[in-house]
Amino acid sequence: MWQSIRFRLSVQYSALVFGLGGALLGLVYLAVQMGLDSQEMMTHLWEGRVVALDGGRTFTLPHYDEAEVEAIETIYNGIVLEKVAQYTLIAIAVLFLLSIVIGWIMSGRVLKPVGEITGVAREIQASDLSRRIALTGPDDELKRLADTFDEMLERLDTAFSSQRQFLADTSHDLRTPLAVIRSNIELVADDPEADMDDWLQAGGVIRRNAERMSEMIAGLLATARMQTGQAQAIQVDLAELVAAKVSDFTLIAEDEGIDIVARAAPVTVSGVEVALDRALSNLIENALKVAPAGSLVEVGSGKVGDWGWIGVRDEGPGLPATYGDRIGLGLSIVTQIAQSHGGSLASFAGRRGAGTTMVVWIPSGDTGDEPPGTSPFTDT
Repeated sequence: MWQSIRFRLSVQYSALVFGLGGALLGLVYLAVQMGLDSQEMMTHLWEGRVVALDGGRTFTLPHYDEAEVEAIETIYNGIVLEKVAQYTLIAIAVLFLLSIVIGWIMSGRVLKPVGEITGVAREIQASDLSRRIALTGPDDELKRLADTFDEMLERLDTAFSSQRQFLADTSHDLRTPLAVIRSNIELVADDPEADMDDWLQAGGVIRRNAERMSEMIAGLLATARMQTGQAQAIQVDLAELVAAKVSDFTLIAEDEGIDIVARAAPVTVSGVEVALDRALSNLIENALKVAPAGSLVEVGSGKVGDWGWIGVRDEGPGLPATYGDRIGLGLSIVTQIAQSHGGSLASFAGRRGAGTTMVVWIPSGDTGDEPPGTSPFTDT
């Protein structure tokens, strides 16, 4: 209790009120004293030698003597000052007690929101960040503190949810190629009649899944470097990045009977090129997986307001059939990369309800606005 903020505030309130009140009473006492010292008695020589004071009180003297009058005046002033001193001491004592009580009550009222913030913070756990303070009242410093704390909780909740989804997607997607590799090895190893062709076929499957795991791990490493701040941001021309990735995937798309084109407008953002390269690769790979033969996949870049963007539009079965609650490790990595750049990943329904457009928004400057809510691709 003695070290609590409420106790210290109460002492400070009490000291302030008591000090000001004591000083005021002291000034009143001095003013009365000075007034009495400067008061002149009005004397009149009546038949009974009556001495009249300014206050209307009278004294009858046996004979008029100025010294006796001054003595009476001194006695009278002393009595008055003594009474004033007594009342002043009583008032100071009462003021002291009242200042302590008022200080304790006022400090309690002032610190009540702090107690609410502390209570909510104590109840919050990393596994449950859904609680909010939601402090009501005037827009003062404590209200702004509580609102800032709620905003921090919102960001933490979003980050933790994203991390949980990321871990779930990682464990699921890495488990699949591992299971394929293990099953193929066991199948051939347990077959006594397996020949070289069987081993070569199993080796091909294992190699493809190993390459897939290697790409996943590369994406995870790129994301980890971004999150830990080990990757250095540079000025990246998104149009050049789009042109390079379209060139890399042209032959792969042709093998699937898919046309892939670049629709890039020049825009420069501050970012980690290897991470943005990985994000765009993942988007293109996902689009090629769902795009039917004879369709078109568009890869674009540009700028809308203060936001740069890179994105991919396909003519596949559409968003509901393409992505479910589990978006997969590829898009989880894209989401992490976008957030580490201060942006976000957005999805939009394709033209005429078919296909999907995936866009990574990246701030191209200082912006406090939310990313645009519409697809930046334009039909040509």
